[in-house]
Amino acid sequence: MSNVAHTETLYKIHHKIMIIDSHLHISYLDKERKNLFKVKQELLESMEKFGINYSIVIPDNVSNPKCADMETMFKIIDDEKQFFSMGTINIFEDSEKQILNLESLITTKKICAIKLFPGHDPFYPTDEKCQPVYELCVKHDIPVVFHTGANTGDTDCAKYNDPKYIVEVAEKYKTLKIVISHFFWPKMEYCYELTKALKNIYYDTSVMADDEVVESSGGWNKVIDILKKTVLLKPDNVLFGTDWPMCSVDKHIQLIKDLRLDSKNEEKIFFLNAVNLYKLEIL
Repeated sequence: MSNVAHTETLYKIHHKIMIIDSHLHISYLDKERKNLFKVKQELLESMEKFGINYSIVIPDNVSNPKCADMETMFKIIDDEKQFFSMGTINIFEDSEKQILNLESLITTKKICAIKLFPGHDPFYPTDEKCQPVYELCVKHDIPVVFHTGANTGDTDCAKYNDPKYIVEVAEKYKTLKIVISHFFWPKMEYCYELTKALKNIYYDTSVMADDEVVESSGGWNKVIDILKKTVLLKPDNVLFGTDWPMCSVDKHIQLIKDLRLDSKNEEKIFFLNAVNLYKLEIL
């Protein structure tokens, strides 16, 4: 039985919807430094509170006391069954060594995708330094996930992650599965129009329900309209994500509820698409 079919069976048995948060970090926002192991406990408590069954943790690609990098992330989540992990890379450092490490993590099933941070870092998705990542993802049939859109207090950074560059990558690597995070806020309509025809481009909903993002993107109804158009056109290509702890989990759940989808498409967004795309082995 496939992962998706097995998960559908679990849903029918338990008569409640499963939720996978496909985009979050083990990090904190407070000025006072926290122990990241304590942050994991806060995450587990949040998951329990809001009915999140599984989470995919995204590490920072540089050493950061406020956000777990890859090495720290693995120490923190250890063998917790509720967590899956992405890998990442600093493309400005020794690429060959990092690629070998990522390939080892893929083959041992410790990571389900690779995250790149154009906009946080000054590079474009079309940069030749990214090529080894794309080739690795194609080889092992795992997705590459892009940070997109503005950052708080920095709209200029979005020049690096403009979807037009992601489209170039998608057209060059036609079997590469690409996830756009944050829907290139505040230019969500632009992102939709530019990427809607490409079957190998996916989207997670992280930050789409954040107050700042909603206001700058045209309001709640505008975000709902764009997301619903995307779901109806590409029902297998939208995944629930929050960007916890940056963003509110309950508002992101409400975002999906406010789409007023049929139960089949709602289940796809909340968990089935993530299981399928990231090949999650859910017991």
